[in-house]
Amino acid sequence: FQHSLIIIETALAVALLTSGGLLLETLQHLRNTDLGIRSDKLLTFETPLFRYRDFGRRVAFVNAELEKVRAIPGVVNTGAISRIPLTVTDQATFYLLTGQSQDVVPGQVALTRVVTRDYFQTIGARLREGRFFEISDRRSDSPVAIVNETFADRNFPGRSPLGARFKFGDLNEKGYWYTIIGVVKEIRDTGVTGGLKPTIYRVHEQADQSGDWPSGIVVRTAVEPGSIISAVRQAIWSVDKNQPIWHVRTLNEIVDQQLSMPAQSTTRLGAFALLALLLASLGLYGVLSFAVTQRTNEIGIRMALGATSVGILLSFGKRGLALTFAGLVIGLTLSAVALRLMTTLLYGFRPDYIATATLVSFILLSVATLACLVPALRAARVDPVTALRNE
Repeated sequence: FQHSLIIIETALAVALLTSGGLLLETLQHLRNTDLGIRSDKLLTFETPLFRYRDFGRRVAFVNAELEKVRAIPGVVNTGAISRIPLTVTDQATFYLLTGQSQDVVPGQVALTRVVTRDYFQTIGARLREGRFFEISDRRSDSPVAIVNETFADRNFPGRSPLGARFKFGDLNEKGYWYTIIGVVKEIRDTGVTGGLKPTIYRVHEQADQSGDWPSGIVVRTAVEPGSIISAVRQAIWSVDKNQPIWHVRTLNEIVDQQLSMPAQSTTRLGAFALLALLLASLGLYGVLSFAVTQRTNEIGIRMALGATSVGILLSFGKRGLALTFAGLVIGLTLSAVALRLMTTLLYGFRPDYIATATLVSFILLSVATLACLVPALRAARVDPVTALRNE
């Protein structure tokens, strides 16, 4: 019964340690994910534009508030977007490429974002080809658009999409045909753990056929972003004293918030794993110590008959390590099963199970060896004369 408990404790420790290691590797992967944005010193907030339903007044207000914010000491650049990156997954529409029939439309969905001209430069986005929006991109019946790599690779495999035309949003005869002028490298608009989706960006001055309003503001600073929050509020209120401002936070805070759940899961599982490892090692130590105490007389007789201290040491050491190996095999089997059940916690990432299991096995065997060593050494130091005299 004692041996069974040791094996079960060891198996649970292995399963929990392996699962915790896989989650830790996943969390590290998420932290190293390329967001397509330079997240350092980037302040974000929202200025709801429900008071500016007229397109012309809305464009004028957004441009005016950005100019005021840009003039603040310590501000490098600023831009606006209809949805702050990494925060939401909605705002999508169907699209139609030139030459396609309406039958393919239901299978073609892309996220849409309305941005100001300086938005991409502000967040540190990178171009794969083409150009960003320029001051010449004004309101027109022939507007332009920028798409992400997922959109380009899906619809124009093996060729450049620059100059191609497509329609989205209003697909009727009154809808605009947009010309692609640039392909931007992937930006994690849907979040750190979200998948990549086709995305279309259009400049605010040409978004008169859109219900999307660039209410999200991003500010690149040369100083600590939190130090200019008050100045940003005053700058916007100097344009409109009744303008609401909310959800003020840095992009790093948004990232940390999104990673809080994976981090908590990893921490909790890691704590349980360490507790299980401690219990298994204490149990192994206790069982072997109890066996030494019970078998002291036997050890004395064996040593009197010629058994060496090394032989006694190896005898008890092998006994403890045999229990450890049994638990290790069962634990690795359990962890392989757990890996399949942890799919939702891995966020589509495939951690290196073999490397993690190898590291866990090494840690467990090292701890088990130390747990076995103390009682085994005590057994090897038994004085046969003292043991036989007690008998």
